Amino acid sequence: MGDPGVRLTMSGLLRGHDLAGDAMVALDEDVLRIDSAGGALRLPLAWLDGARYAVGTLELFMTRGDVVVMSGSPALGTLATQLERRVMMIPELTRSLRGLGSGRAAPGPEHDRFLGALWAARREAEAAPSPDRARAAFDAAALRDALIQRLHDMAGDHHPDEPPERRALDAELLELAEPLLAQLGLLERKQEALASSDDAERLARWREWAAALHVTFERADAVWLEMVPALASDRPTRAKRWNRRGGGARRRTRGGEEM
Repeated sequence: MGDPGVRLTMSGLLRGHDLAGDAMVALDEDVLRIDSAGGALRLPLAWLDGARYAVGTLELFMTRGDVVVMSGSPALGTLATQLERRVMMIPELTRSLRGLGSGRAAPGPEHDRFLGALWAARREAEAAPSPDRARAAFDAAALRDALIQRLHDMAGDHHPDEPPERRALDAELLELAEPLLAQLGLLERKQEALASSDDAERLARWREWAAALHVTFERADAVWLEMVPALASDRPTRAKRWNRRGGGARRRTRGGEEM
């Protein structure tokens, strides 16, 4: 048996349907079921841009500008919390990764090191007690700094006693990482938009941030696959080739700015 629902009073319009009157409302997977004298409606949670709960009243803000108001039940606070948790979930982040666990990805210490900050953030988010804490685990600026530092460290480990080769590998890795660094910049902008959003748009901003987070993991996977050949062999002429390409003049600092 599904959730029997909450008996309450509704008002407002939902895509042309007048919802005034008593109704039974229940949360069912990704749909809000509304049963009233006027018939049964199924409200996909994807239609929700935001929700606002005050004592005794729950307002739902819809994608087309409709507003639905629910009142008259002490269970509305619980329903509001359930709605938020159902919509504000961390998406599946690893299922589509082509390199994860494959031979082509050269899994090993360097693979884990490169992706370490993302994996750690994912573990922290999974254990977070609230959506806001889960989102905070993926701080884009911190992830970008950690990534750049890991690339510097990897180049140093490959060429500890050869500064020109180390600098060339460092520059090459940073160039290969550009798509991921750009995506982390987008993630940061979505993070800021979510942090500054009000109740009426918070769920919509969350979806945009979650979509950007999913792409960030895909981009990290693709970038690592591009880096494998650069890390797989010691190329003593790397620095000479890199300088001929003009790469030697584009070394990045830890903060990511060109020098």
